[in-house]
Amino acid sequence: MSGAIASRARGVIPRRATKGSTPRSRARARASTRRDVLIAWPLLYAALNRIADAERVEASEGGKKRVVITGANSGIGLSAATTLALSGEWTVALACRTKEKSEQARAEMVSRGVAESDVECYECDLADLDSVRACARELRRNGSIDALALNAGVEFSGDPVVHRTAQGLEETVGVNHLGHFLLTNLLLEDLERSELAHPRIVVTASEVHDPASPGGSVGNGATLGSLEGFERDGKRFEMADGGNFDADKAYKDSKLMNMLFTYELERRLRERGSKITVNAFGPGLITRTGLFRHQNPLFVKVFDFATNEVFHVAETVDRGGDCLVYMLEEPSLEGVGGVYFNNGLAPGTPPTGHKFERTDSSVESNNQDEARKLWVISEDFVGLNSN
Repeated sequence: MSGAIASRARGVIPRRATKGSTPRSRARARASTRRDVLIAWPLLYAALNRIADAERVEASEGGKKRVVITGANSGIGLSAATTLALSGEWTVALACRTKEKSEQARAEMVSRGVAESDVECYECDLADLDSVRACARELRRNGSIDALALNAGVEFSGDPVVHRTAQGLEETVGVNHLGHFLLTNLLLEDLERSELAHPRIVVTASEVHDPASPGGSVGNGATLGSLEGFERDGKRFEMADGGNFDADKAYKDSKLMNMLFTYELERRLRERGSKITVNAFGPGLITRTGLFRHQNPLFVKVFDFATNEVFHVAETVDRGGDCLVYMLEEPSLEGVGGVYFNNGLAPGTPPTGHKFERTDSSVESNNQDEARKLWVISEDFVGLNSN
């Protein structure tokens, strides 16, 4: 191929001398070319932007949503993660207590037919705020976030010993409320940048937050009082209300904090015009999860047998997982925030199963003054107000 033909093939017209060409005429030609470029450039720039925007929209529509789930290595978290990943519409980020646990969960999901590329593994020890911060940084580096499921939890019922987090906080509240409080606040900007019309935050609460509920009425009921324990003892608190340590009540209190957090975060997001929605749900009594890992094994076996085989009041893990999936995907909840669903026992004697439906949460969970106060104290405990 000659040089001239090769140049034309590349879209370049070779320069050649013309009869009568003068320096002045060549200067006029160059000036004319510059004017043409200046006139055409804005149109070309706009066209290129339209093409790029179309490509981004096409990529977004063809891509998968990304959800972060804490406590996804067992119980309803693992069940929900598996269901979402199998749908082909989600990439699931497993935020578990250790990286090993998240990798084990991924292996189990893959054995159930999930594509390994649809599962991400992270360490997020909610009992260590430094681990929470590190997890948030890693999650943000690895892509956009479209949904956040605050699902992990611990319970020490029957244990008289106060367990503490790495920062010295009572562990039940530290994990179930404060760790999630920090993680959520660190990821809010990423959720805002989601291309979804309404990114969702879903909080796994429990009916035991309500002293009037069947589960909440057993033993001392949930109440934060005036948050005297937080104010008096600071980070060394044992109970939020300042009373003597009661592990069972501490768990119920943490679920009440989940509800107060849900409503307060929803209010704050609405005030600033955010597109994010925040809702909570109670999955029902599920005994075959990791929630009871800190309790006496014999007690757990007896309790599991009684609730599942004798009284038939327990829910299955997969059904609980379905409740979480519902909160993340249900079309009727699009753009809806500040609501509570509970998977309670359906009426009948003996119980005729569970019914998952929107319901009212406890009276105290709707105390806006208490919610605001809890928010401010929580910011202090996790160090957000010093950032």
